[in-house]
Amino acid sequence: MKSMRIPLITLALTLGAASAAWGAESVMNLISSGEAVQKEVADAKAKTEAAEKKNKDLVEQGKELSTSQTKLNADIAAWQSEQDAIGKRKQEYQTSCTTPGKTLSPDQIKACNSEAQQINTDIQASTAKNGELKKRSDEFTAKAKAYNDTIKSDPNSTVKSAYDAFNAATKKEGAWLDAAREQMSSEGFKSYGAKAGCPDVNKPAKTTDAMMKMTDEVLACLKKVSNS
Repeated sequence: MKSMRIPLITLALTLGAASAAWGAESVMNLISSGEAVQKEVADAKAKTEAAEKKNKDLVEQGKELSTSQTKLNADIAAWQSEQDAIGKRKQEYQTSCTTPGKTLSPDQIKACNSEAQQINTDIQASTAKNGELKKRSDEFTAKAKAYNDTIKSDPNSTVKSAYDAFNAATKKEGAWLDAAREQMSSEGFKSYGAKAGCPDVNKPAKTTDAMMKMTDEVLACLKKVSNS
């Protein structure tokens, strides 16, 4: 009788080992596929956020350029008014001080010399301001061109593509969670899951962030089970 019991016990142990190996392999496959889809979702989310930020920055840049253009145009108009005023003063100076045959008193000559000096000083200041305005205008033109070139590339399509990729990745993540839910709800897994403190996977995540959080928790659980 003893010789009969030994092969029966050995056979039972062999079957048990095969069943455990099958379960472990299933969990390991879930972990591997879960990590892959987790990375895909994280990468797609990062690209979506980057595209959104770029669009937001472009909106702000457009506002700044519009404000800069308004200020630049106002400063150019003010400079032009100064130029017109200087031109008028030059004409008045020529009429009052340099008309051929006109005799000037000593006080008038002194006033004319003072006015001539002031006009020259104002012309120098206006010339310097013109240089500053030219520099600002060139800088604005370069920025506006770069901005317009970016807008022409249709950044909204980049955001849409990023959203599409993110949505596709989250669908894969949802399918993976369904597979994990099926595995973790099986009778053979429940006791291991309870010991590992696995989350309640029967409550579906209502948001994308909640789903990503659940994936993190499920993966952590599966890894604990695989190492037990």
